[in-house]
Amino acid sequence: MKKIKLLFLITLISQLFFACKKDGELIEAKSYGSFNISSTTTAEVGNLLVDVDGKITDTLKAPSATKTIKTYVGKRKIKIYQPGKSGTPVVDTTLDIEGITSKLTFLYTGDLKIIGGGYDGSTKPAAGNSLVQFVNLDKSLPPVLNMKIYEIYYNEAGDYFTDEVTAVKGISRTGFTPYLELPPPKHVDDGFGGYYFEVFNAANNEKLVDILTDFPTIYFDLTGGSVFISNKVMSLGILKDPGSGTFISTVIYDTEIK
Repeated sequence: MKKIKLLFLITLISQLFFACKKDGELIEAKSYGSFNISSTTTAEVGNLLVDVDGKITDTLKAPSATKTIKTYVGKRKIKIYQPGKSGTPVVDTTLDIEGITSKLTFLYTGDLKIIGGGYDGSTKPAAGNSLVQFVNLDKSLPPVLNMKIYEIYYNEAGDYFTDEVTAVKGISRTGFTPYLELPPPKHVDDGFGGYYFEVFNAANNEKLVDILTDFPTIYFDLTGGSVFISNKVMSLGILKDPGSGTFISTVIYDTEIK
Protein backbone atom coordinates (compact mmCIF):
# COMPACT_ATOMS: atom_id res chain seq x y z
CA MET A 1 0.00 0.00 0.00
CA LYS A 2 2.84 2.39 0.92
CA LYS A 3 4.54 1.65 -2.43
CA ILE A 4 1.33 2.48 -4.34
CA LYS A 5 0.98 5.78 -2.47
CA LEU A 6 4.63 6.62 -3.16
CA LEU A 7 4.28 5.91 -6.89
CA PHE A 8 1.12 8.05 -7.02
CA LEU A 9 2.92 10.91 -5.31
CA ILE A 10 5.88 10.71 -7.70
CA THR A 11 3.53 10.75 -10.70
CA LEU A 12 1.67 13.77 -9.34
CA ILE A 13 4.88 15.74 -8.76
CA SER A 14 6.09 14.90 -12.26
CA GLN A 15 2.90 16.32 -13.74
CA LEU A 16 3.38 19.54 -11.82
CA PHE A 17 6.98 20.12 -12.87
CA PHE A 18 6.97 18.85 -16.43
CA ALA A 19 4.74 19.82 -19.30
CA CYS A 20 2.49 17.14 -20.76
CA LYS A 21 2.65 15.99 -24.35
CA LYS A 22 -0.30 16.11 -26.70
CA ASP A 23 -0.11 14.60 -30.15
CA GLY A 24 3.66 14.49 -29.80
CA GLU A 25 3.95 18.25 -29.03
CA LEU A 26 5.13 19.83 -25.81
CA ILE A 27 2.51 21.92 -24.05
CA GLU A 28 4.33 24.95 -22.65
CA ALA A 29 3.26 26.93 -19.63
CA LYS A 30 1.86 30.40 -20.39
CA SER A 31 4.25 33.32 -20.16
CA TYR A 32 3.33 36.79 -18.94
CA GLY A 33 3.91 40.21 -20.45
CA SER A 34 2.40 43.62 -19.86
CA PHE A 35 1.14 46.73 -21.61
CA ASN A 36 1.00 50.37 -20.54
CA ILE A 37 -2.09 52.56 -20.85
CA SER A 38 -2.05 56.36 -20.75
CA SER A 39 -5.53 57.87 -20.84
CA THR A 40 -6.92 61.40 -20.83
CA THR A 41 -10.64 62.06 -20.49
CA THR A 42 -13.00 64.80 -19.35
CA ALA A 43 -14.81 64.93 -16.03
CA GLU A 44 -18.11 64.18 -17.80
CA VAL A 45 -16.76 60.91 -19.18
CA GLY A 46 -15.74 59.61 -15.76
CA ASN A 47 -13.80 56.43 -15.03
CA LEU A 48 -13.22 53.77 -17.68
CA LEU A 49 -13.01 50.00 -17.37
CA VAL A 50 -10.21 47.94 -18.92
CA ASP A 51 -11.32 44.58 -20.35
CA VAL A 52 -8.71 42.01 -21.43
CA ASP A 53 -10.05 38.99 -23.34
CA GLY A 54 -13.55 39.50 -21.93
CA LYS A 55 -12.53 40.05 -18.32
CA ILE A 56 -12.43 43.42 -16.53
CA THR A 57 -8.94 43.76 -15.10
CA ASP A 58 -8.58 47.42 -14.04
CA THR A 59 -10.10 50.90 -13.88
CA LEU A 60 -8.74 54.09 -15.43
CA LYS A 61 -9.50 57.02 -13.15
CA ALA A 62 -10.66 60.28 -14.79
CA PRO A 63 -9.40 62.68 -15.99
CA SER A 64 -5.98 61.07 -16.55
CA ALA A 65 -4.43 57.76 -15.63
CA THR A 66 -1.35 55.68 -16.35
CA LYS A 67 -1.50 51.94 -15.77
CA THR A 68 0.68 48.91 -16.37
CA ILE A 69 -1.44 45.80 -16.83
CA LYS A 70 -0.02 42.29 -16.67
CA THR A 71 -1.41 39.66 -19.03
CA TYR A 72 -0.45 36.61 -21.09
CA VAL A 73 1.87 37.05 -24.08
CA GLY A 74 0.37 36.78 -27.53
CA LYS A 75 -2.55 38.56 -29.14
CA ARG A 76 -4.88 39.97 -26.49
CA LYS A 77 -8.25 41.60 -27.15
CA ILE A 78 -8.40 44.95 -25.33
CA LYS A 79 -11.62 46.89 -24.78
CA ILE A 80 -11.89 50.09 -22.74
CA TYR A 81 -15.33 51.51 -22.03
CA GLN A 82 -17.52 53.49 -19.66
CA PRO A 83 -19.36 51.38 -17.06
CA GLY A 84 -22.51 49.94 -18.62
CA LYS A 85 -21.41 50.82 -22.16
CA SER A 86 -19.38 47.80 -23.22
CA GLY A 87 -21.21 47.79 -26.55
CA THR A 88 -19.77 51.19 -27.46
CA PRO A 89 -16.17 51.01 -26.25
CA VAL A 90 -13.77 53.92 -26.35
CA VAL A 91 -10.99 51.54 -27.41
CA ASP A 92 -11.52 48.18 -29.12
CA THR A 93 -8.24 46.76 -30.37
CA THR A 94 -5.86 43.81 -30.31
CA LEU A 95 -2.39 44.13 -28.83
CA ASP A 96 0.42 41.67 -29.50
CA ILE A 97 1.93 41.30 -26.04
CA GLU A 98 5.59 40.37 -26.15
CA GLY A 99 8.63 40.65 -23.94
CA ILE A 100 8.83 44.38 -24.65
CA THR A 101 6.04 46.30 -22.96
CA SER A 102 3.36 47.46 -25.41
CA LYS A 103 1.89 50.95 -25.13
CA LEU A 104 -1.66 52.19 -25.63
CA THR A 105 -2.35 55.93 -25.45
CA PHE A 106 -5.69 57.62 -26.07
CA LEU A 107 -7.65 60.83 -25.57
CA TYR A 108 -11.44 60.73 -25.16
CA THR A 109 -13.76 63.69 -24.54
CA GLY A 110 -17.12 62.07 -25.25
CA ASP A 111 -17.40 63.39 -28.81
CA LEU A 112 -13.72 63.20 -29.71
CA LYS A 113 -11.58 60.06 -29.67
CA ILE A 114 -7.92 60.00 -30.61
CA ILE A 115 -5.75 56.92 -30.35
CA GLY A 116 -2.05 57.68 -30.03
CA GLY A 117 -0.14 60.76 -29.03
CA GLY A 118 2.42 61.17 -26.31
CA TYR A 119 6.05 60.16 -26.66
CA ASP A 120 6.53 57.03 -28.74
CA GLY A 121 10.33 57.04 -28.67
CA SER A 122 10.64 57.31 -32.45
CA THR A 123 12.74 60.46 -32.29
CA LYS A 124 14.77 62.32 -29.72
CA PRO A 125 15.45 66.05 -29.57
CA ALA A 126 18.94 67.49 -29.48
CA ALA A 127 20.24 68.05 -25.96
CA GLY A 128 18.40 70.99 -24.39
CA ASN A 129 15.61 71.05 -26.99
CA SER A 130 12.05 69.79 -26.65
CA LEU A 131 9.45 68.12 -28.87
CA VAL A 132 5.86 69.32 -29.19
CA GLN A 133 2.80 68.07 -31.08
CA PHE A 134 -0.74 69.43 -31.40
CA VAL A 135 -4.35 68.36 -31.80
CA ASN A 136 -7.49 70.45 -32.38
CA LEU A 137 -9.89 69.95 -29.45
CA ASP A 138 -12.36 72.78 -30.06
CA LYS A 139 -15.57 72.19 -32.02
CA SER A 140 -15.99 75.93 -32.68
CA LEU A 141 -12.79 75.95 -34.74
CA PRO A 142 -12.52 74.61 -38.30
CA PRO A 143 -11.61 70.91 -38.46
CA VAL A 144 -8.07 71.55 -39.73
CA LEU A 145 -5.81 74.36 -38.53
CA ASN A 146 -2.43 75.82 -39.36
CA MET A 147 -0.27 77.53 -36.75
CA LYS A 148 2.60 80.00 -36.54
CA ILE A 149 4.80 79.96 -33.44
CA TYR A 150 6.50 83.12 -32.19
CA GLU A 151 8.75 84.36 -29.47
CA ILE A 152 7.82 87.75 -27.99
CA TYR A 153 10.36 90.02 -26.35
CA TYR A 154 11.45 93.60 -25.63
CA ASN A 155 14.90 95.00 -26.31
CA GLU A 156 16.84 97.26 -23.96
CA ALA A 157 15.21 100.34 -25.48
CA GLY A 158 11.77 98.96 -24.66
CA ASP A 159 10.87 98.16 -28.26
CA TYR A 160 8.43 95.29 -28.73
CA PHE A 161 9.27 92.39 -31.09
CA THR A 162 7.67 89.19 -32.34
CA ASP A 163 10.00 86.67 -33.94
CA GLU A 164 8.37 83.90 -35.98
CA VAL A 165 10.12 80.66 -35.01
CA THR A 166 8.34 78.01 -37.07
CA ALA A 167 4.98 76.89 -38.49
CA VAL A 168 2.80 73.82 -38.05
CA LYS A 169 0.35 72.61 -40.70
CA GLY A 170 -2.60 70.25 -40.54
CA ILE A 171 -3.64 70.36 -36.87
CA SER A 172 -6.77 68.19 -36.99
CA ARG A 173 -9.33 66.56 -34.70
CA THR A 174 -8.41 63.05 -35.82
CA GLY A 175 -4.85 62.75 -34.52
CA PHE A 176 -1.78 64.52 -33.25
CA THR A 177 0.63 66.26 -35.60
CA PRO A 178 4.15 64.88 -36.04
CA TYR A 179 6.69 66.05 -33.49
CA LEU A 180 8.08 69.55 -33.86
CA GLU A 181 11.45 70.29 -32.26
CA LEU A 182 11.86 73.60 -30.44
CA PRO A 183 15.05 75.01 -28.92
CA PRO A 184 15.01 77.11 -25.73
CA PRO A 185 13.81 80.67 -26.44
CA LYS A 186 16.61 83.05 -27.33
CA HIS A 187 15.27 85.83 -25.12
CA VAL A 188 14.61 83.97 -21.89
CA ASP A 189 16.59 86.61 -19.97
CA ASP A 190 14.03 89.23 -20.95
CA GLY A 191 11.46 87.64 -18.65
CA PHE A 192 9.39 85.69 -21.17
CA GLY A 193 11.00 82.32 -21.80
CA GLY A 194 8.05 80.84 -23.66
CA TYR A 195 6.45 80.60 -27.08
CA TYR A 196 3.21 82.09 -28.39
CA PHE A 197 1.06 81.12 -31.37
CA GLU A 198 -1.41 82.25 -34.00
CA VAL A 199 -3.98 79.90 -35.53
CA PHE A 200 -5.35 79.96 -39.09
CA ASN A 201 -8.11 78.15 -40.94
CA ALA A 202 -6.20 75.68 -43.13
CA ALA A 203 -8.90 75.92 -45.82
CA ASN A 204 -8.64 79.68 -46.50
CA ASN A 205 -5.78 80.97 -44.29
CA GLU A 206 -8.19 83.12 -42.21
CA LYS A 207 -6.54 84.16 -38.95
CA LEU A 208 -8.58 82.84 -36.02
CA VAL A 209 -6.27 83.48 -33.06
CA ASP A 210 -4.12 86.63 -33.05
CA ILE A 211 -0.88 86.81 -31.15
CA LEU A 212 -1.18 90.56 -30.47
CA THR A 213 -4.69 90.43 -29.02
CA ASP A 214 -5.01 86.94 -27.55
CA PHE A 215 -1.40 86.25 -26.43
CA PRO A 216 -1.96 82.46 -26.44
CA THR A 217 0.99 80.66 -24.89
CA ILE A 218 2.41 77.25 -25.75
CA TYR A 219 2.59 75.74 -22.31
CA PHE A 220 5.58 73.61 -21.39
CA ASP A 221 4.77 73.43 -17.69
CA LEU A 222 2.00 71.35 -16.08
CA THR A 223 1.57 74.03 -13.40
CA GLY A 224 0.20 76.33 -16.09
CA GLY A 225 3.26 78.50 -16.56
CA SER A 226 4.93 79.36 -19.85
CA VAL A 227 8.47 78.49 -18.80
CA PHE A 228 10.33 76.43 -21.38
CA ILE A 229 11.66 73.18 -19.94
CA SER A 230 14.41 71.43 -21.86
CA ASN A 231 14.27 67.75 -22.81
CA LYS A 232 10.48 67.49 -22.72
CA VAL A 233 7.90 65.99 -25.05
CA MET A 234 4.58 67.84 -24.89
CA SER A 235 1.30 66.79 -26.50
CA LEU A 236 -0.90 69.88 -26.56
CA GLY A 237 -4.54 70.50 -27.40
CA ILE A 238 -5.87 73.77 -28.86
CA LEU A 239 -9.17 74.80 -27.28
CA LYS A 240 -11.11 77.73 -25.85
CA ASP A 241 -10.67 78.44 -22.15
CA PRO A 242 -14.21 78.50 -20.67
CA GLY A 243 -13.11 81.03 -18.06
CA SER A 244 -11.48 83.68 -20.23
CA GLY A 245 -13.11 82.82 -23.57
CA THR A 246 -9.72 82.95 -25.29
CA PHE A 247 -7.95 80.11 -27.07
CA ILE A 248 -5.15 78.34 -25.24
CA SER A 249 -2.97 75.27 -25.50
CA THR A 250 -3.50 72.67 -22.81
CA VAL A 251 -1.20 69.84 -21.79
CA ILE A 252 -2.52 66.36 -22.60
CA TYR A 253 0.63 64.24 -22.30
CA ASP A 254 3.92 65.28 -20.79
CA THR A 255 7.14 63.24 -20.89
CA GLU A 256 10.62 64.15 -19.70
CA ILE A 257 13.45 62.64 -21.74
CA LYS A 258 16.41 61.57 -19.65
